Amino acid sequence: MSQIQDPSSKEKHLTRKVLLIVEDDPDIAAFLVMAIAQESPYRPLVAETGERALELVQHVKPALFILDYVLGTMNGLHLYDSLHAQQGFEAIPAIILSASVEQYQDEIEQRHLLGLAKPFELDELLLSIEQALSVPQERR
Repeated sequence: MSQIQDPSSKEKHLTRKVLLIVEDDPDIAAFLVMAIAQESPYRPLVAETGERALELVQHVKPALFILDYVLGTMNGLHLYDSLHAQQGFEAIPAIILSASVEQYQDEIEQRHLLGLAKPFELDELLLSIEQALSVPQERR
């Protein structure tokens, strides 16, 4: 028996704001995708590397970046700087994820970003997403 898909549900999926997650740990990435898909109105998109994130933003303009600090060839703040320097991406907010977020707090605050310490609770993640998306553009 085939299911008939409501055309408006496909439209809603396509019009939901995209959150670009850049996380090289597959377990954390899977948790973030599941949490955002199930507990928020946003659509998660994952890149495993900074380089892949830079490729993806050629095709998609996210509403928010969720960036792991440690990414192999570059760190999350350097990636943010590269993304933020692109035309049209200057005002996109970001959350930096790190087990040592306090160590990078000055750099995070200088960029007007949010830092979220790993491990974090689902409620902390969802609150951080809403906070980041509600920051007035002139602060970014």
